[in-house]
Amino acid sequence: MDLLNQQSKKYPKKVAIQYNKTVMTYEQLNTTVQAIANTYYHDIKDTRIGIKVKNPLEAIICILAALRAGKTIYLLNHHYKTYTEELIKAYHLKTVLTTCIKNPLNSQKNINITSKSSIRLFTTGSTGQAKCVIHSIDTLLASADIINKSLHYTHHDIWNCQLPFYHVSGLAILWRTLLAGATIQLDPSKTPYTHISCVEKQFEFLIKNPPKHPLKCILIGGSPIKKKLLLSAIQQNLPIYQSYGLTETGSACAITPLSKDTLNLSGKPLPHIKLKIKHKYIFVKGKSRCLGFEYPNNTITNLNPNNYYNTQDYGCLTQDNQLKIFGRSSRMIIINGENIQLETIETMVKTLHNIKEFYMLAIKKNETLTLYGLVELENKQQNYKPFIKNAIKKHFSSLCIPEDIIEHSFKNALKLSYSDIKKTIQST
Repeated sequence: MDLLNQQSKKYPKKVAIQYNKTVMTYEQLNTTVQAIANTYYHDIKDTRIGIKVKNPLEAIICILAALRAGKTIYLLNHHYKTYTEELIKAYHLKTVLTTCIKNPLNSQKNINITSKSSIRLFTTGSTGQAKCVIHSIDTLLASADIINKSLHYTHHDIWNCQLPFYHVSGLAILWRTLLAGATIQLDPSKTPYTHISCVEKQFEFLIKNPPKHPLKCILIGGSPIKKKLLLSAIQQNLPIYQSYGLTETGSACAITPLSKDTLNLSGKPLPHIKLKIKHKYIFVKGKSRCLGFEYPNNTITNLNPNNYYNTQDYGCLTQDNQLKIFGRSSRMIIINGENIQLETIETMVKTLHNIKEFYMLAIKKNETLTLYGLVELENKQQNYKPFIKNAIKKHFSSLCIPEDIIEHSFKNALKLSYSDIKKTIQST
């Protein structure tokens, strides 16, 4: 019996999901998921399926139904265009769901083989090559259990989720809610709610328009937030929690309440994760850490659960065991909650006509990360900037488009130092 099945018996009339005018109880959600799981099991012979569903309510139902049908699910970013299609081809996904089945199969026998299911979340390696982080329901529940206790999230509560379910942050909220028997609210404007996870844009709106109802938790982490916004939140006595986590750990592995003393800290490591610092790198292992990685052509690397995993993030532990983050050694950045791997964008741009070399970086302007590009052309080209920007938008999303692209001679050097590039940009 899976978690949703259990909660539908424990809290049958409790609201599980609110979305616009739709309200689904745990009993209704379980019945819907079961009917669709039966259909997936009988009608979809592929054991590996992609999920690229824009509607958040339908995304939840598809995810839960596919897992109940014992499928390995690949969660795809519906905002990315050509790039997502390239991932579908690279991973040989023959079945990709973009919406829920409207007329599921009526079956006398209910299928429930979640023990055979697996979850793949896309991220990018240090070379820019796409890879999947392999999670199970158990790894995500291990994270949910500890975080629920840390943030006092119970079946009386409501989590306002504005984060996508193809991202570990959104997926983690779903499992926390199911485990608590609480309510997940998918409408950003609907109140009241007790918990919310924020990227900077949402956080800034909250600070300027503080909710009138009582709040238990505003969880931030991942993308950097301006210091003046954090100080304003402290002055308003809002219940802010800072966190550190990554896709590989199934969301947060350190959390701390925000105060002037913890402004630059991410909290003490949570009990489900063991964390150590070696040569300034953060290493982790524990119950919520991923099982391994999958690469194109079905190449899988399993992680030994007894070994520490190098997050490629820099940090240190203070004398009272608080984690302080210095930055990332990889070139992945986070803008508005979206993981952006600069090497992946560079690789695509360098396949374009007349592009000899291309390099991207993010520079802080007024405490906000701004993308820039340096390009070396094979031959002179008048409209190279819109040409490159349109290609990036087509492959990825508008978040990945650099503010400016500067023509530059790399002089046969594949990469320049960060300081050299910053000087080049500032001199233009």
